[in-house]
Amino acid sequence: MSLKMCGVILLLSLVFSTTAYETVNSTQIKIENNSAQRDYQKQEEGKVLPFRTFLTTVEIIIICVSTVLLFILLVLLTIYLCVYGCVKPKCCRQNSKEEYTQVQLHRDRKISAIWKTNYPKV
Repeated sequence: MSLKMCGVILLLSLVFSTTAYETVNSTQIKIENNSAQRDYQKQEEGKVLPFRTFLTTVEIIIICVSTVLLFILLVLLTIYLCVYGCVKPKCCRQNSKEEYTQVQLHRDRKISAIWKTNYPKV
């Protein structure tokens, strides 16, 4: 798309977004329609209501904080995996081939021989 076309699209989106809202006073509308808040305590007495919670404020705060922390940790893990990939940290890697056992060295030689011969794929 050309630069002019992008400018036109940007201008139209700004115009539509600024005219797409309207200020509404919902309290005034409820008062006019006689549907303002009512007292339902007499009707609710002795009933278990589905919108009431049995959790205390402290429990709700703990749940919210732990959820936010879990989300932050997941975001950080995603960023780490995007930057570094899924590799072992430097402290967990084997530094030299001297630490390999004889079986690992033999396996390594076999694999390198296979790669050098370039066997055709099956």
